[in-house]
Amino acid sequence: MDYNLEQTTVWDFKERAKWATHNGSYHGNMSPQIARNIILKYSNESDRVLDPMCGSGTTIIETKLLNREGIGIDINPKAIEIAKNNLNFKGKCIQSLYIGDVRNLHSILNNSIDLILTHPPYHNIVSYSNGTIKDDLSTIPNLNNFLTELEKGIKELYRVLKPDKYCVVLMGDTRSNSHYIPLSYFVMEI
Repeated sequence: MDYNLEQTTVWDFKERAKWATHNGSYHGNMSPQIARNIILKYSNESDRVLDPMCGSGTTIIETKLLNREGIGIDINPKAIEIAKNNLNFKGKCIQSLYIGDVRNLHSILNNSIDLILTHPPYHNIVSYSNGTIKDDLSTIPNLNNFLTELEKGIKELYRVLKPDKYCVVLMGDTRSNSHYIPLSYFVMEI
């Protein structure tokens, strides 16, 4: 694997990494290089890393490769099934995957997570469940409602994160009817 840890705050990857079981077939998943950089910079081996909207499992694959305990949660059972298949390789640490909702992480204790790394669905871009899952954030049509529901999840992330540890939410901006929507700013605000 040809990989160098990024040393600046601006990262430019010429192409998507394809090591281990990573692939770009799941629409909207983050680049493995981003997950690797964040995990290496903000956690240590055996730390507990949570991705509460794990999709196809990019973060959890990297936790397994980097000897961290990975916890992946997603509201979509199909995403969990894909992530489980993507974790089908040998590793030292335990990776847990289950169906759940970022707005209610009831099975995770307060102050028990060393690093949170997640890539939520962007508002009104891709519907991951096509409306078949009632509480899927990706299907909320109104921006204010989307942000209200995401804020509930962010409060849960704060609850489960250990003091003085890191929470990384990868969120980009979007457009609607040719108008720029500073989604990343709105998410930082909440």
